[in-house]
Amino acid sequence: MKYAILGDVHGNLEALEAVLAQVRAAKPDRIVHLGDIVGYGASPVECWDLVRDAGARGIVGNHERYVTGVTSMASVSRDDKRFTIDYSAKRMKPAQLEEMKRMPLQIATEDGLLFVHGSPRNEDEYLLTWEAVQESVLFLRMTMPEVHVCFFGHTHIPALATATAVESKFEEKPDVQVIQLADSKTYLVNPGSVGQPRDRCAKAAWALYDSGEDVLEFRRVAYDVGGAQNRMRDAGFADPLVDRLAHGR
Repeated sequence: MKYAILGDVHGNLEALEAVLAQVRAAKPDRIVHLGDIVGYGASPVECWDLVRDAGARGIVGNHERYVTGVTSMASVSRDDKRFTIDYSAKRMKPAQLEEMKRMPLQIATEDGLLFVHGSPRNEDEYLLTWEAVQESVLFLRMTMPEVHVCFFGHTHIPALATATAVESKFEEKPDVQVIQLADSKTYLVNPGSVGQPRDRCAKAAWALYDSGEDVLEFRRVAYDVGGAQNRMRDAGFADPLVDRLAHGR
């Protein structure tokens, strides 16, 4: 089974269109998104419809929970982030909001895959430290030993790790990186962010995984960053949020 995995689209229509063009060319059996289709970007409605119309199945992210009111924004201290959440909430259609509320926190497959937003332990956890990665792999082995690969988002940084090593740090950030996985290992994989990359690379990121061959591909694709920035400026987004797209941070 071939899976296309998309993480953290964040309302960036130009980036999503570029990624979906590559996805269509790859002809996956399934498309899975890891949540946070909305927030930060100026095109949440269009991105939601594009992901749905592509036939993607997915999980709820923290931004969907903010937009629907399932999670309070009391913990959101930055005014610019609050603006983006309010912007999405005011524009989403009622039917889209209902779809968000029905989305699961996790998806597990029969071929040993788990899809989450934050981590297998907590939907809001950021897997940014070696300790957090090790604890999450241990958690998987103890509670879900059938899981071979857990795909997660939230950090916006491509990553591939096991209990004993960070398998790839992506210093070179190639457009295509193909990795043969080992059947005996449990992996944590972040495909990176479609619409808000934060690894000092402005290109949109996604991943392709073949469960039959146990082969993982990390993909990057250039997109019209200027077009996405213009949409944000026209909508009144703060300059730091607009500028960061060009620098992948």
